[in-house]
Amino acid sequence: MQLSANKTAQFFIQNEYYQVELDDNRLLLSSSGSEERIPFTVWDGRVGLHRGLIWGSLQFFAHEENGQTKSWVVQGLPWALCRNFARHAVATYQQWHNHQCSQLAEYLPQWEATLDQLEKQPAFLQHSQVNAWVTQVNHDFSQMSMSIDEAALRLPKRVSRLQSWLKEPSSTLSGRNKGWIENEKKNWEVLFSQCESSPLNASQQHAVLLNDDHNLVLAGAGSGKTSVLTARVAYLMQSHQAQADQILMLAFGRDAAAEMKQRLDSKIGMSAEQVQVNTFHQLGLSILKHVEGNNVVISPIALDSKLKQAWCIDWLKKHWMTPTSFKRWQKHLSKWPIAYLTGDDELGSHVEDPKLINWLETQLEKLCASGLSKKDIQQDLVAHPEYSRLNSELALCWPCVQAWQQMLKEQNQIDFPLMISRATKYVEKGRFQGAWKFIMIDEYQDISPDRLALIQALCEQDKQAYSTSLYAVGDDWQSIYQFAGADVDLTTDFEKRFPNSTVHNLDMTYRFNSKIGEVANRFIQANPRQIPKDLNSFKQQKQKTVVTAPSASVEKILEGIAKSAKKRPSVLLLGRNHYHSPTLLMDWKKQFTELDIQFMTCHGSKGKEADFVIILCVDEGQLPAKKKQLHLDGALSQSDDLFPYAEERRLFYVAMTRARHKVWITHSGDGSGFVQELNSGDWPVIRKK
Repeated sequence: MQLSANKTAQFFIQNEYYQVELDDNRLLLSSSGSEERIPFTVWDGRVGLHRGLIWGSLQFFAHEENGQTKSWVVQGLPWALCRNFARHAVATYQQWHNHQCSQLAEYLPQWEATLDQLEKQPAFLQHSQVNAWVTQVNHDFSQMSMSIDEAALRLPKRVSRLQSWLKEPSSTLSGRNKGWIENEKKNWEVLFSQCESSPLNASQQHAVLLNDDHNLVLAGAGSGKTSVLTARVAYLMQSHQAQADQILMLAFGRDAAAEMKQRLDSKIGMSAEQVQVNTFHQLGLSILKHVEGNNVVISPIALDSKLKQAWCIDWLKKHWMTPTSFKRWQKHLSKWPIAYLTGDDELGSHVEDPKLINWLETQLEKLCASGLSKKDIQQDLVAHPEYSRLNSELALCWPCVQAWQQMLKEQNQIDFPLMISRATKYVEKGRFQGAWKFIMIDEYQDISPDRLALIQALCEQDKQAYSTSLYAVGDDWQSIYQFAGADVDLTTDFEKRFPNSTVHNLDMTYRFNSKIGEVANRFIQANPRQIPKDLNSFKQQKQKTVVTAPSASVEKILEGIAKSAKKRPSVLLLGRNHYHSPTLLMDWKKQFTELDIQFMTCHGSKGKEADFVIILCVDEGQLPAKKKQLHLDGALSQSDDLFPYAEERRLFYVAMTRARHKVWITHSGDGSGFVQELNSGDWPVIRKK
């Protein structure tokens, strides 16, 4: 149906709307040179009739938005026809409106019933459950050719309850789960008060009850992550969510795994005996033995660093006996020296050079761990600004990789990278079915891409009876093992890799006081790629406890600690490298018998703590360490984090947070950039000269 002004009326109304038409659930308004379509979802069904001296006009109103109502006026219309058009338009709109309401009446009860079940279920509500509901509702809306906002205009009271779940599902889900956790804590007061020597705090209790599809608990230094892991095992079993043999706990070393197992035995007892506590290598080996039988043999050369270095020397000697291979090395080294070796005539005599062999072994391990073909590696590196040099390094090392893999094949043996990659393939192809409902990883920030690929494969296996949930505990602020294959991006980007996940922060440290925390926490968060979080100190302190001081004052510092010592306090001397160990260390141990003095590297101190910490030689080129030339191993494990000295900053943070009471940062001259940063501005630091 169409209603239009005559030519005389059009002349007088100029550029205003002069024609209106009903067209497929919308109004079509026309003026000279333009046209506007107003769907029924925008028009609210009201029409205003206005009679002028000669002609009439129709006014169409939109739904109110932010307290304002938009309208459109069509002028110069024959008055005799205006009322009929208005009646017909309203009737057509009402028919459409009733159809929309009838569709909603059909679907709404189903949506509401499912949402009721989800909201009221006596458990943590998972992302996947909500996402399945959201997907179904959006599909239904698509079938109805309707949006949630349009539905809200039809049945506002009933639809408003759904809107937050559909528009902001994650934040709505988080709010629901926080409320559930607060109520659930009351049911587990006995466990939380007795599972450790001290009751779990509110943040730790929250972490234990966290039960999304996948979970990351950010556990800062001294925040009690071990207590959380132990309590969670007890909670999962006591709440009947898992039998002991449905829980897999993973650590990065034999000692850590043994300590974890011992803690379960002492805190939980016999009921936790069947919980599987493994290193990643033990897990990989058990999967291989399950599929291949007990004839899986790890190469003795792969297990012994000295044997592996001897193998590399032997391979290089044979390789250099081929003139073309030797010339390739000479050509590369003459342009890009490695381990201070150039491609001169004396190169052949350096075939056993320890630094060169160490470099070759490092590249071999990294290339094997990547699990990539030569072509794939080249593809990954092609955009790198130093591609020519790195590709040349690849040409040097790839024959070594091929020889290593051939040796393993001939002897029917495996190394650690092959063990992990083969185990991953068995899981992906369904040749191994994991029986675990929960996989828990300690020190998650140390994970490498190949290890995580295995865990993801286990979590993503198609199991009808149950799904596998990852529970990762770690701290991106303490990720310091990039040289060993760790990738901090796997922690900072956890939610991207595992979309159906929740990240929770343990917000209380029981190790260092508030003044150390004030400096250390601010220092680490200068890098915007680190996950921002609160880490409050249980021990509050008014006086400053971080000191920058000359390197020559270390003995004087020890004297001061000794004079005020009541018991036998522990003192950690920390250096970036082993060669930073003080020459007077043994003398100081004899001189200050009232002190427990130890030297460690900053890396070696991870997981340790002491009453007092003295960080040595925080000088330019020492800490942060001077940037070395990037080689293949570094390029393949390079983080997306381009913040200057990002890993060295984390290492310095780890060093500072080993202390309970006080930290001295010693340096020569003005010190490194880290010292200069702390000595400038309003840092709560004591500056000694």
